[in-house]
Amino acid sequence: MFRFAIKNMLIKKVQVILVLLSIVISAGVGVLAFNIAEQVSDGITNTAAYYSAIIGPAGSKTQLAMNTMYFTDSPLGTIPYTVVEELQRDSRVVSAVPFAMADSYNGHSVVGTASAFLETKEIADGRMFDDSATLEVVLGAAVARMNGLSVGDEIHTSHSVGDEHHEGMKVVGILRESHTVYDNVVFTQLRTIWEVHEHEEKEHAGEEDHDHEAGTVCAVLVKTKNPGYAMQLVSEYDGKVTTTREDGTYTLSAIEPMETVRGVLDETNNTKYIVFVLCGIILVMNIMVISIITLLNMYNSAKEISLMRLIGISMKKINLLYIIQNRLIGAVSVLLAFGMSRLCMTFMKDYVASMGVVLNAGRVYPLEIAILVGVFLISVLPTVVCTLVMSRRDGVSD
Repeated sequence: MFRFAIKNMLIKKVQVILVLLSIVISAGVGVLAFNIAEQVSDGITNTAAYYSAIIGPAGSKTQLAMNTMYFTDSPLGTIPYTVVEELQRDSRVVSAVPFAMADSYNGHSVVGTASAFLETKEIADGRMFDDSATLEVVLGAAVARMNGLSVGDEIHTSHSVGDEHHEGMKVVGILRESHTVYDNVVFTQLRTIWEVHEHEEKEHAGEEDHDHEAGTVCAVLVKTKNPGYAMQLVSEYDGKVTTTREDGTYTLSAIEPMETVRGVLDETNNTKYIVFVLCGIILVMNIMVISIITLLNMYNSAKEISLMRLIGISMKKINLLYIIQNRLIGAVSVLLAFGMSRLCMTFMKDYVASMGVVLNAGRVYPLEIAILVGVFLISVLPTVVCTLVMSRRDGVSD
């Protein structure tokens, strides 16, 4: 019966291909949309939960969060390094990590910070950069892979396209792949960012280079001893004006990352629900297409069924033939849909990485399996219904 079902499917290739395409498109798009939405949501939530507060320049709070945690957008500006020192002395603070982002390497952001910023990340090769040194970099796994870099190589960052810094930086470590935005970033000491830009400024001005610290950062990422202290710090620093002798006044902004990110997630979830509704509409339309094709197939097979009945094949076996045939189509379709979603993610991941989103094509959510199983059952349903109707119409149950 199984072999006969295969032969019957090969004879009716056009109908089979139409059904396959209908299921693959609807199920593939649905699974792809769900997986991407969940990975983006998980990545945003996990990263935001790590820090209690972020202090930066006045401006968009969403931009401050996205820039410091996901390395997207441009920095809002700078604030004095004295703010970092002030927070590090605060008894309510566990750690205050400086953050600066001003350069890039072949399209990858370069972040100046302290080694504490990467304390949750594993080193796959080499070592972490030394906080007391300069011109050392640790690469995200994707940066190393895409640029063919290894420990010991030297790279030159740039402030803009065609504006490469003369100072070379030595690769001392490569992070283990984490399937997060960290895979696409170059990390170095904060002092390196200061010295590279100071050296360039001195060269352009025709002055001799000398040891001087630029003394500014783009933000400070803070971990507090408890959530109450985080609320206090945000209240104290949001809108605070600080003054330096060299550069005048700076207005600060302070956020609680999770609170800021919730607004972003709300927008993401709304988009996700719209996509799911569209996928549902496509699926309903495809069920109608599958049902019509199945009815036409059964109608066109009337002579074939009569012939099988004439040679003594029972109606139960005939029904079983069509059910097996449809189950094979459904099973192949959902497998192809799953494969298509993973293939799309593989092609998309390098592109979306530039927007701060890293996709792991190997990550599978339980609901994805449930969606595929549901699509399989729905794809088989029209044939089951048609065969039952045929049996009752003919009044034959043997």
